[in-house]
Amino acid sequence: MPVLRRLVAVGRDGSEQTVATWAVPAHGTRPADVTGGTALRPGQIARFEVRTAGGQRLVTLDPP
Repeated sequence: MPVLRRLVAVGRDGSEQTVATWAVPAHGTRPADVTGGTALRPGQIARFEVRTAGGQRLVTLDPP
């Protein structure tokens, strides 16, 4: 059964927007390109987070 993940943009004001979602195969993985978007402007984004479907934070990334 695939495992769901999502990329969330967190605004400097604490707001959150899901940028993209994807499924990871249960057995084995391979590189993938994921495309998404947000209404937040680049200067409004404090960080990005990769989360589980249940909301657990797995990775935090600084914006470019």
